[in-house]
Amino acid sequence: MSTLPYVITILVTNGDPDGVRVVEKSNWTGRGVMFARADLGAALEQGLDAPGVYLLLGDDPDEQYDRQIYVGQGDNIGRRLKQHQSDDGKDFWDTTLVFLSGNQSLNRAHVSYLEAELIRLANSANRARISNGNQPSIPHLPPTDHAVAAGFLDEMRAILPALGVDAFETPEATVQTGNGDTVRYLLNAREATGEGEERSDGFLVFAGAIARYEETPSMKSSGSNRLRNRLIASGRLVDEATHYRLNEDTLFKTPSAAAMTLVGGHVNGRTEWRDEHGVTLKDHQIANAGDPSADPT
Repeated sequence: MSTLPYVITILVTNGDPDGVRVVEKSNWTGRGVMFARADLGAALEQGLDAPGVYLLLGDDPDEQYDRQIYVGQGDNIGRRLKQHQSDDGKDFWDTTLVFLSGNQSLNRAHVSYLEAELIRLANSANRARISNGNQPSIPHLPPTDHAVAAGFLDEMRAILPALGVDAFETPEATVQTGNGDTVRYLLNAREATGEGEERSDGFLVFAGAIARYEETPSMKSSGSNRLRNRLIASGRLVDEATHYRLNEDTLFKTPSAAAMTLVGGHVNGRTEWRDEHGVTLKDHQIANAGDPSADPT
């Protein structure tokens, strides 16, 4: 994905920041429309009677993931969404995100490609429950059409995280270079060990981390173990009789959430995670922010 800066604009169509929003990106002919399920009627006024792809988003009822997602496509997105309103299998759906071409350049083959690729990416990332029953086959497209569809997908993937939808991106460790830009942090406490790195989207713990088997009573009674239980239920924390092992790189929202999951108790992740020299994550954060006494008054 490009590291160049880009501009995303969001038009709040009726003055309500939770209402219908039209999303556009600099130098792109596509557009997104984001809205609550309750606002479908108002969203239809934004020209949804065109080919495109859409995401139906909501909470995961089994609580193994933060979010459940259905990926769909159609020649007339507005009509497809109306049909979903009567579908009992979409009870989780509370938020909608539609992507269309502003110049009508998408056809049936393009949107079939986008749907299949989005489902494949989401299943690979394993960051949300995907309610699509099957993995559609990716259609074979002529080179020109493939370039159009793949380019459209790249633009969508640049927009989605900015809208809080990260289900299609697999967290990957930063490639280590000799300049020391990326710090690897270690945790070694209460029979738990692990390695990870701080990122703009959270704290990534690498596969192979060991989580303590027992949890503290306070963690159980406070409900702070919900995330840990979800990882166990989803198979990402594997029971090895005396401990749990993390079987894939896993992104946590905060360093403390990562540390508590491994330790099985309440800890401050900013002080538990340390670099190879024993310097805490907290101290690194303070140093990276600069000397506050140097700020102008």
